[in-house]
Amino acid sequence: MTGAGAGWGTLAVLALVVVVAAVALYAVRVRRIANRVGSFECALRRTGGRDWTSGIACYGAGRVDWYRLVSARLAPSRSFRRDDLVVLRRERRPGAGHVIEARVSHRGEELELAMVREAFAGLVSWLESAPPRGEPRL
Repeated sequence: MTGAGAGWGTLAVLALVVVVAAVALYAVRVRRIANRVGSFECALRRTGGRDWTSGIACYGAGRVDWYRLVSARLAPSRSFRRDDLVVLRRERRPGAGHVIEARVSHRGEELELAMVREAFAGLVSWLESAPPRGEPRL
């Protein structure tokens, strides 16, 4: 093999190693997020938008963290505080079986979330189980 051929071969092997490492890190990230207690698949889009963004949502202390599925970030892409999240309406997604689309409001911004029926029931239960807002009455 000539010097130029060996150089290209080394470069190809190095590129392959980088791609395999990136795929492995992506798989580890998704597995870590998806295996958390209280995580569920949840797609998100802005109201009126065309494209859904796949993600995983996880319940936290007083919030739901949403992680974009295809991302290198370890931190959540969005966080929704329980006090500021309101379900405006829900509907069954046509032709998608058990998927529910929910229009929600969070701090004045309207978004749409898509998740399976059981995850939606859990989200609504979590929202309704919040402590009362405002000053306590004595």
